[in-house]
Amino acid sequence: MKNALIIIALLFSVSVYANEKDSTIINKTGFSLDFKNVFGTAPFEFKKEYTTAFGEKLNFVTLNYFISNIKLTKKDGSEYIVPQDSSYFLIKHLDSTSHGIHLNGIPAGKYKSVTFTIGVDSVRNTMDVSKRTGALDVGARARGMYWVWNSGYIFFKLEGKTINEVDSLSKNFQYHIGGYGGYETKTINNIKVKTIELGKIRVSSKKHPTIHIQVDIAKFFDNVNPLKVAEHRSVMGGPFSGKISENYFNIFNLENVTY
Repeated sequence: MKNALIIIALLFSVSVYANEKDSTIINKTGFSLDFKNVFGTAPFEFKKEYTTAFGEKLNFVTLNYFISNIKLTKKDGSEYIVPQDSSYFLIKHLDSTSHGIHLNGIPAGKYKSVTFTIGVDSVRNTMDVSKRTGALDVGARARGMYWVWNSGYIFFKLEGKTINEVDSLSKNFQYHIGGYGGYETKTINNIKVKTIELGKIRVSSKKHPTIHIQVDIAKFFDNVNPLKVAEHRSVMGGPFSGKISENYFNIFNLENVTY
């Protein structure tokens, strides 16, 4: 009987050690997304002159967008969904520290794609403010990225000026794109879910991949739906906001993967 108790104790110790070891490995695994804003082949910078495909000369003063609901898909098709409360991020071009998203506790394995929402899902849009903290705090981090009058987040905000125009009163342009489909009444739904194929990457305690995603603002204007600033200086809703959301859906693309 004594020997049996010793064996059980030893087995229990081994089990605890193995579980602790597995837990340590999971907690030490990491995965990062890095968003690199560009304009064509040039780095994206505020107050620098760029020319669109339509010959319009622009400079920019604001570029912000929400990334949320991140999901990783393994080679076998199984998925790891980042806990939703920890899966809302606001990328601000002016704040370089916001360009990188680091996720801890990713299960080890081989992954083939990453999926994320450009914007904020309808459920979180309508939650009590106590559930909208961090990147979603409209009184702090998300100030200026929420329509109080429309009770919803601005998913993508781009602002700037056109250059060399005679009428100085018409130089500014602004695109504030949101719309989550409505709560009680149906409204425009500009939520976009993007999947980026990664080929094959490995996550482990020794391999922490960084997925570098290029965000090409030139394609914001010249993509599925041509956007001429002279014709659309201010868009904050309406049918054309959907066309713009189709454009920015396509500006997020894989640049490379590093470890």
